[in-house]
Amino acid sequence: MSKFDIAILALLCLSSCIPNKKVVYFQPDDQPLAYDSLIAFDYPDYRIQPNDNLDISINSIDGTAEELFSRHSEYRNQINQLARTASDVFYLDGFPVDQNGNIEIPIIGFIQVEGKTIEEVKEILTEEIRAYIKDPYVTVRLGGIRYTALGEFRRPGRYSVLQNYVTLYEAIANAGDLTITANRQEVLLIRQYPGGQKMHVLDLTQEDIVDSEFYFIHPNDQLYVPPLKVRELGTQPSSIQTLTSVLSIVTAIVVILSATNVF
Repeated sequence: MSKFDIAILALLCLSSCIPNKKVVYFQPDDQPLAYDSLIAFDYPDYRIQPNDNLDISINSIDGTAEELFSRHSEYRNQINQLARTASDVFYLDGFPVDQNGNIEIPIIGFIQVEGKTIEEVKEILTEEIRAYIKDPYVTVRLGGIRYTALGEFRRPGRYSVLQNYVTLYEAIANAGDLTITANRQEVLLIRQYPGGQKMHVLDLTQEDIVDSEFYFIHPNDQLYVPPLKVRELGTQPSSIQTLTSVLSIVTAIVVILSATNVF
Protein backbone atom coordinates (compact mmCIF):
# COMPACT_ATOMS: atom_id res chain seq x y z
CA MET A 1 0.00 0.00 0.00
CA SER A 2 1.45 3.36 -1.00
CA LYS A 3 1.90 6.36 1.28
CA PHE A 4 -0.89 8.09 -0.62
CA ASP A 5 -3.31 5.24 0.15
CA ILE A 6 -2.33 5.30 3.83
CA ALA A 7 -2.95 9.05 3.97
CA ILE A 8 -6.38 8.62 2.40
CA LEU A 9 -7.30 5.95 4.94
CA ALA A 10 -6.12 8.11 7.84
CA LEU A 11 -8.11 11.10 6.57
CA LEU A 12 -11.21 8.94 6.19
CA CYS A 13 -10.90 7.64 9.76
CA LEU A 14 -10.43 11.10 11.24
CA SER A 15 -13.35 12.59 9.33
CA SER A 16 -15.79 9.79 10.09
CA CYS A 17 -15.27 9.22 13.80
CA ILE A 18 -17.33 11.02 16.47
CA PRO A 19 -15.32 13.58 18.49
CA ASN A 20 -15.79 13.79 22.26
CA LYS A 21 -17.18 17.31 21.86
CA LYS A 22 -20.37 15.82 20.40
CA VAL A 23 -20.74 13.18 23.12
CA VAL A 24 -19.66 14.63 26.48
CA TYR A 25 -22.34 16.22 28.68
CA PHE A 26 -21.90 19.44 30.72
CA GLN A 27 -19.14 21.04 28.66
CA PRO A 28 -18.22 24.53 29.92
CA ASP A 29 -18.78 27.62 27.79
CA ASP A 30 -16.87 30.92 27.92
CA GLN A 31 -17.98 31.40 31.53
CA PRO A 32 -17.95 27.92 33.07
CA LEU A 33 -19.96 27.15 36.18
CA ALA A 34 -18.07 26.67 39.41
CA TYR A 35 -18.34 22.96 40.17
CA ASP A 36 -17.70 23.44 43.89
CA SER A 37 -20.45 26.04 44.31
CA LEU A 38 -24.09 25.45 45.15
CA ILE A 39 -26.56 25.80 42.26
CA ALA A 40 -29.93 26.95 43.60
CA PHE A 41 -32.71 25.29 41.61
CA ASP A 42 -35.84 27.31 40.94
CA TYR A 43 -38.33 24.45 40.97
CA PRO A 44 -41.03 25.11 38.40
CA ASP A 45 -44.47 26.08 39.67
CA TYR A 46 -46.22 23.64 37.37
CA ARG A 47 -49.62 24.58 35.94
CA ILE A 48 -52.00 21.69 35.35
CA GLN A 49 -52.80 20.79 31.75
CA PRO A 50 -55.35 18.52 30.03
CA ASN A 51 -54.28 14.84 30.01
CA ASP A 52 -52.57 15.21 33.38
CA ASN A 53 -53.49 12.72 36.08
CA LEU A 54 -53.89 13.87 39.69
CA ASP A 55 -53.44 11.77 42.80
CA ILE A 56 -56.03 13.14 45.23
CA SER A 57 -56.55 11.88 48.76
CA ILE A 58 -59.45 13.14 50.90
CA ASN A 59 -59.58 12.19 54.59
CA SER A 60 -61.64 13.05 57.64
CA ILE A 61 -61.60 12.29 61.34
CA ASP A 62 -64.58 9.91 61.18
CA GLY A 63 -63.43 8.21 57.99
CA THR A 64 -66.51 9.11 55.93
CA ALA A 65 -64.51 10.99 53.29
CA GLU A 66 -63.06 7.77 51.92
CA GLU A 67 -66.52 6.41 51.20
CA LEU A 68 -68.01 9.63 49.84
CA PHE A 69 -65.32 11.05 47.56
CA SER A 70 -63.15 8.14 46.46
CA ARG A 71 -63.39 6.83 42.93
CA HIS A 72 -64.05 3.07 42.78
CA SER A 73 -64.00 2.76 46.57
CA GLU A 74 -66.04 -0.44 46.39
CA TYR A 75 -63.18 -2.29 44.71
CA ARG A 76 -60.14 -0.29 45.77
CA ASN A 77 -58.26 -3.42 46.92
CA GLN A 78 -58.46 -4.94 43.45
CA ILE A 79 -57.28 -1.67 41.88
CA ASN A 80 -54.35 -1.43 44.26
CA GLN A 81 -53.33 -4.96 43.35
CA LEU A 82 -53.45 -4.14 39.64
CA ALA A 83 -51.64 -0.86 40.17
CA ARG A 84 -48.61 -2.60 41.64
CA THR A 85 -48.00 -4.34 38.34
CA ALA A 86 -48.89 -1.39 36.08
CA SER A 87 -46.38 1.05 34.63
CA ASP A 88 -48.68 3.98 35.40
CA VAL A 89 -50.21 3.29 38.80
CA PHE A 90 -52.53 6.31 38.74
CA TYR A 91 -54.18 5.45 35.43
CA LEU A 92 -56.78 3.31 37.21
CA ASP A 93 -57.20 5.20 40.45
CA GLY A 94 -56.21 8.79 39.67
CA PHE A 95 -58.30 11.77 38.61
CA PRO A 96 -57.64 12.52 34.92
CA VAL A 97 -57.87 16.07 33.60
CA ASP A 98 -60.17 16.07 30.57
CA GLN A 99 -59.81 18.15 27.41
CA ASN A 100 -61.85 20.94 29.01
CA GLY A 101 -59.44 21.15 31.93
CA ASN A 102 -61.82 19.56 34.46
CA ILE A 103 -61.60 16.72 36.95
CA GLU A 104 -64.70 14.92 38.19
CA ILE A 105 -65.02 14.40 41.94
CA PRO A 106 -67.79 12.12 43.25
CA ILE A 107 -70.73 14.07 44.76
CA ILE A 108 -69.10 17.45 44.00
CA GLY A 109 -69.00 17.06 40.21
CA PHE A 110 -66.66 18.79 37.75
CA ILE A 111 -63.99 21.20 38.98
CA GLN A 112 -61.91 23.39 36.66
CA VAL A 113 -58.20 22.81 37.33
CA GLU A 114 -56.45 23.73 34.08
CA GLY A 115 -53.83 26.42 34.54
CA LYS A 116 -53.84 26.07 38.33
CA THR A 117 -51.03 24.91 40.59
CA ILE A 118 -51.23 21.85 42.81
CA GLU A 119 -51.61 24.07 45.88
CA GLU A 120 -54.46 26.04 44.27
CA VAL A 121 -56.32 22.81 43.44
CA LYS A 122 -55.88 21.65 47.03
CA GLU A 123 -57.42 24.90 48.34
CA ILE A 124 -60.37 24.68 45.93
CA LEU A 125 -61.12 21.07 46.87
CA THR A 126 -60.85 21.78 50.58
CA GLU A 127 -63.43 24.57 50.31
CA GLU A 128 -65.80 22.44 48.23
CA ILE A 129 -65.58 19.45 50.58
CA ARG A 130 -66.23 21.55 53.70
CA ALA A 131 -69.86 21.71 52.57
CA TYR A 132 -70.10 17.95 53.28
CA ILE A 133 -67.42 17.19 55.86
CA LYS A 134 -66.04 19.18 58.78
CA ASP A 135 -62.29 19.79 58.79
CA PRO A 136 -61.33 17.64 55.77
CA TYR A 137 -57.70 16.87 55.05
CA VAL A 138 -56.89 16.99 51.34
CA THR A 139 -53.64 16.09 49.58
CA VAL A 140 -53.06 16.64 45.87
CA ARG A 141 -50.07 15.48 43.85
CA LEU A 142 -49.25 14.89 40.24
CA GLY A 143 -49.85 11.26 39.38
CA GLY A 144 -46.28 10.84 38.19
CA ILE A 145 -44.33 12.54 35.41
CA ARG A 146 -45.17 10.90 32.08
CA TYR A 147 -42.99 11.58 29.05
CA THR A 148 -42.06 10.03 25.70
CA ALA A 149 -38.50 9.27 24.52
CA LEU A 150 -38.04 8.88 20.76
CA GLY A 151 -35.08 8.51 18.44
CA GLU A 152 -31.53 7.70 19.52
CA PHE A 153 -32.34 6.39 23.00
CA ARG A 154 -31.09 2.98 24.04
CA ARG A 155 -34.62 2.16 25.26
CA PRO A 156 -37.09 4.48 23.49
CA GLY A 157 -40.65 4.43 24.72
CA ARG A 158 -43.21 6.04 27.00
CA TYR A 159 -42.25 6.37 30.66
CA SER A 160 -43.89 7.33 33.92
CA VAL A 161 -41.75 8.40 36.88
CA LEU A 162 -43.41 8.58 40.30
CA GLN A 163 -41.73 11.78 41.45
CA ASN A 164 -42.78 15.41 41.78
CA TYR A 165 -39.76 16.64 39.79
CA VAL A 166 -37.67 14.90 37.13
CA THR A 167 -34.64 16.50 35.50
CA LEU A 168 -33.89 16.20 31.81
CA TYR A 169 -30.88 13.99 32.48
CA GLU A 170 -32.85 11.75 34.85
CA ALA A 171 -35.40 11.24 32.07
CA ILE A 172 -32.60 10.35 29.64
CA ALA A 173 -31.00 7.95 32.12
CA ASN A 174 -34.39 6.32 32.73
CA ALA A 175 -34.58 5.54 29.00
CA GLY A 176 -31.13 3.91 29.04
CA ASP A 177 -29.10 7.01 28.07
CA LEU A 178 -28.45 8.01 24.45
CA THR A 179 -26.65 5.96 21.83
CA ILE A 180 -23.15 6.95 20.74
CA THR A 181 -24.55 8.19 17.41
CA ALA A 182 -27.15 10.48 19.05
CA ASN A 183 -27.00 14.15 18.16
CA ARG A 184 -26.87 15.62 21.65
CA GLN A 185 -26.58 19.17 20.33
CA GLU A 186 -29.97 19.22 18.55
CA VAL A 187 -32.41 17.50 20.91
CA LEU A 188 -36.04 18.37 20.20
CA LEU A 189 -38.31 18.95 23.18
CA ILE A 190 -42.05 19.17 22.45
CA ARG A 191 -43.84 20.74 25.40
CA GLN A 192 -47.52 21.32 26.05
CA TYR A 193 -48.72 24.83 26.97
CA PRO A 194 -52.21 26.19 27.70
CA GLY A 195 -52.58 27.43 24.12
CA GLY A 196 -51.01 24.45 22.37
CA GLN A 197 -47.56 22.94 21.90
CA LYS A 198 -44.11 24.43 21.34
CA MET A 199 -40.93 22.85 20.03
CA HIS A 200 -37.58 23.71 21.61
CA VAL A 201 -34.10 22.66 20.45
CA LEU A 202 -31.71 21.85 23.30
CA ASP A 203 -27.95 21.31 23.43
CA LEU A 204 -27.27 18.65 26.06
CA THR A 205 -23.51 19.11 25.83
CA GLN A 206 -23.62 22.59 27.38
CA GLU A 207 -23.49 22.85 31.17
CA ASP A 208 -25.65 25.98 31.34
CA ILE A 209 -28.72 23.86 30.60
CA VAL A 210 -28.96 23.14 34.34
CA ASP A 211 -29.85 26.80 34.80
CA SER A 212 -32.51 26.87 32.06
CA GLU A 213 -36.30 26.46 32.14
CA PHE A 214 -35.95 23.09 30.41
CA TYR A 215 -33.82 21.40 33.07
CA PHE A 216 -36.96 19.90 34.64
CA ILE A 217 -39.28 18.03 32.31
CA HIS A 218 -43.05 18.50 32.49
CA PRO A 219 -45.82 15.91 32.28
CA ASN A 220 -46.50 14.87 28.68
CA ASP A 221 -43.15 16.18 27.38
CA GLN A 222 -41.85 14.49 24.23
CA LEU A 223 -38.11 14.13 23.62
CA TYR A 224 -36.76 13.35 20.17
CA VAL A 225 -33.03 12.84 19.59
CA PRO A 226 -31.90 12.67 15.93
CA PRO A 227 -28.84 10.71 14.77
CA LEU A 228 -25.51 12.20 13.76
CA LYS A 229 -24.41 12.25 10.12
CA VAL A 230 -21.94 9.45 10.82
CA ARG A 231 -24.87 7.03 11.05
CA GLU A 232 -26.21 8.17 7.67
CA LEU A 233 -22.76 7.68 6.11
CA GLY A 234 -22.58 4.18 7.51
CA THR A 235 -19.17 4.70 9.13
CA GLN A 236 -18.17 3.69 12.65
CA PRO A 237 -18.30 5.98 15.69
CA SER A 238 -14.58 5.69 16.52
CA SER A 239 -11.52 6.00 14.31
CA ILE A 240 -10.27 2.52 15.29
CA GLN A 241 -13.57 0.93 14.29
CA THR A 242 -13.60 2.84 11.01
CA LEU A 243 -9.98 1.86 10.27
CA THR A 244 -10.77 -1.76 11.03
CA SER A 245 -13.76 -1.69 8.69
CA VAL A 246 -11.78 -0.01 5.88
CA LEU A 247 -8.87 -2.46 6.22
CA SER A 248 -11.31 -5.37 6.11
CA ILE A 249 -12.78 -4.03 2.87
CA VAL A 250 -9.32 -3.44 1.37
CA THR A 251 -8.22 -6.95 2.37
CA ALA A 252 -11.29 -8.46 0.78
CA ILE A 253 -10.69 -6.53 -2.43
CA VAL A 254 -7.05 -7.65 -2.56
CA VAL A 255 -8.05 -11.29 -2.01
CA ILE A 256 -10.67 -11.10 -4.77
CA LEU A 257 -8.26 -9.46 -7.21
CA SER A 258 -5.57 -12.02 -6.37
CA ALA A 259 -7.99 -14.87 -6.95
CA THR A 260 -8.93 -13.50 -10.35
CA ASN A 261 -5.25 -13.12 -11.33
CA VAL A 262 -5.56 -9.36 -11.75
CA PHE A 263 -2.17 -8.82 -10.08
